[in-house]
Amino acid sequence: MRLSSGVRFSVFQVVLMYVLVLSACAVKTEVKETSVSDLRGNLKYENIIFKEFCTTSNTATYNSQLTQCQASAMSYLQAKDLFKRVEMDSGSSYEEPCLLVEVTLTGCKIVSTKRRVFTGVFSGRSYMTMEVKLIDSSNDVLIAEKHLKGAPSAMGSAWSFGKSDRALPEKMGALIGDFILSNVAEQ
Repeated sequence: MRLSSGVRFSVFQVVLMYVLVLSACAVKTEVKETSVSDLRGNLKYENIIFKEFCTTSNTATYNSQLTQCQASAMSYLQAKDLFKRVEMDSGSSYEEPCLLVEVTLTGCKIVSTKRRVFTGVFSGRSYMTMEVKLIDSSNDVLIAEKHLKGAPSAMGSAWSFGKSDRALPEKMGALIGDFILSNVAEQ
């Protein structure tokens, strides 16, 4: 049985729409939004100390994106003007309460601009997944732990010629910052 050209074109349209709809939605781990005004005067931790972000063996090639993510998280928190210090771990001890931030990149795929321009949506979706641990430095107690994921839509990335792909590490830094803010208040 041979299909007419009209039926073949309709099948092609359905398949194409299916591919486009599946790749259209961006994914981001939900983190409780906390307003800065609610946190003022209600902070449990005055210092946020970042340990060096780590990678797993299969994500070691993404060190520059990881550095960009870490810088973004730190600048995001510094812009909130809530903490005495937001800095890298230097081994110093602080009198004020400190929250240590440990992050491990567990999965990553960043589609290159060149590939995105030439293959568009069919390059797939970029993504970053991270394991974030917040630790009270005074007693080494784990305060919170969460698996964070960010993945811009492949369609949006194609329309922006890869801008969404390139901005992913910065957006993940802001997501880490929001996660930290949701866990620094007095209980």
